[in-house]
Amino acid sequence: MMRQLELMGINQLLAVIRREPAESELRARALRRCLDELIEVEIEWRIDYRHLNLGHHNVSTIANMGEGRGDMTGRVDHVGEAAERFRYACRWRSMAQALLGHVNERQRMALLLAGYAIPAQRWAQVFDTDMARVQAIKNGSRGLTLAEVRDAQLIVLQRLGWPVFAGYGVDQFPAFRRKTWRLSPKFSRQRQRARMTCLRTYEREVFATKKALERVAEKARAKLLDVVGQQALMAA
Repeated sequence: MMRQLELMGINQLLAVIRREPAESELRARALRRCLDELIEVEIEWRIDYRHLNLGHHNVSTIANMGEGRGDMTGRVDHVGEAAERFRYACRWRSMAQALLGHVNERQRMALLLAGYAIPAQRWAQVFDTDMARVQAIKNGSRGLTLAEVRDAQLIVLQRLGWPVFAGYGVDQFPAFRRKTWRLSPKFSRQRQRARMTCLRTYEREVFATKKALERVAEKARAKLLDVVGQQALMAA
């Protein structure tokens, strides 16, 4: 049955969760599998689908040519344009987004970083140098171990949609703390250079070790399993 669970889609997994009793081992495995699938949906959305917004103007003479109405064949139907733009925002992505809303940002980072690694694909990648590994990650390679994802966490987090300084703890540096000014402050190149020097000196990653990443991800997963069970009931 475990093999069958691996072949099931999210809708089928939710049906198993609803059907099996709370103490069932099969239900527990279905919960874990469904959580894996929802995390993968969120990762795929953040990496690929959120960028597939064509953004054609509604009177473009070349967008959707031949599909318009009236004399202006290039005119795009607003309903069709919306469908094209949001066709990847399926119910599973909405469910994944709501699911990850039950954990804090650090736990979301851990879940997505742990899900980003696909060690089974590592055979397809041969990295001669650290620079080659970094370039492969920037190009979208996911054939990495969890340790390699941890080492490249700042790059991966940027690919997943976090800002450039995610994990630096910028708000904890005195030079970057929010201030209340009575008068409009003047820009100072000297102060700006001092801030950048502060970042380079005190640069800090979100997860110091692979073990820390695993521990945060495990705690977040344990918290979200019950939420997946509740979502299965609501999706009935």
